Amino acid sequence: MLAMPIKIIYKRVICGLIIAASLFFPYLFNANVSAAPLDRGLTLSPLRSEIETAPGTSIEGFLTVTNSTKKPMDVAINAEAFSIINQQYDYAFTAESRINKWVTFSPNEITIGPGKNQKIQYNIGVPLSAEPGGRYISLFASTSASSQDGVVQSRQRIASLIYITVTGDVSRDGHLVSLTSPWGVFSDKSDWSLALQNTGTTHFRSRYNVKLQNILWGTAASSMSGDKLVLPGTVRAVSDKLPLPQWPGVYKIVYTIGLGDTPAVSETRLMLYLPPLAILSSVATIVIIVLAFRFRRKSKTDSA
Repeated sequence: MLAMPIKIIYKRVICGLIIAASLFFPYLFNANVSAAPLDRGLTLSPLRSEIETAPGTSIEGFLTVTNSTKKPMDVAINAEAFSIINQQYDYAFTAESRINKWVTFSPNEITIGPGKNQKIQYNIGVPLSAEPGGRYISLFASTSASSQDGVVQSRQRIASLIYITVTGDVSRDGHLVSLTSPWGVFSDKSDWSLALQNTGTTHFRSRYNVKLQNILWGTAASSMSGDKLVLPGTVRAVSDKLPLPQWPGVYKIVYTIGLGDTPAVSETRLMLYLPPLAILSSVATIVIIVLAFRFRRKSKTDSA
């Protein structure tokens, strides 16, 4: 009389394990596939530079312009001031600005052969009357718009950003506007975010660290670090991946955020971490306990 219930329970357990395995299978073989890099044609380096200089001085630098196509390329070099238009740090460029006149190039027009690169010297001369604070200039390399059979070909335009601090009485006053941290994570990835404000007169680099600690044992489980530039008079939104631990549980997240001349702030949040495997294991355990309990009651009923 016990043979039939045992077979039924065996089939149900096997079906449950198959379903759990099919749900968890994608997480075991989630390969990261990246596409081959595209040929961008015109490239420029360095992409950004940070400079400190006093009023009445000049700084010399170099740009490397590369033509990775199979045809010669005519390139023009010019300078434009840039600013920030939103918290995501999209840029706006100004062709007509007094700051643009600080920059001269030697030369400002070149022809680069196929697969070749060329260095271009630039000079930034800061006027003696310049007030202390941040100045932001973009050095552009642009190809000429050509036409073939009456069709205008595309024009490439790439930039190298120059962050200048004119020394003197400058300030870097950072403020933490907001911090968003997940209270519960039930997948294999999660994000955190914050907003940083700079009310000073020049930019600063905010260095942040995120550390997870097991709330029961107090031991460090995982951590990550990063940094972002914050320009004066702006609010910057920052987001990054949370360094998830290896095991499920309740964790304390400690955020340490640098704010320029302002002392760094430390914020603590709690997080429940239940990854897919832990959830499936818990469900499978509950199913097995319920089936075992029902089998035991059925056995007692049949024996009676």
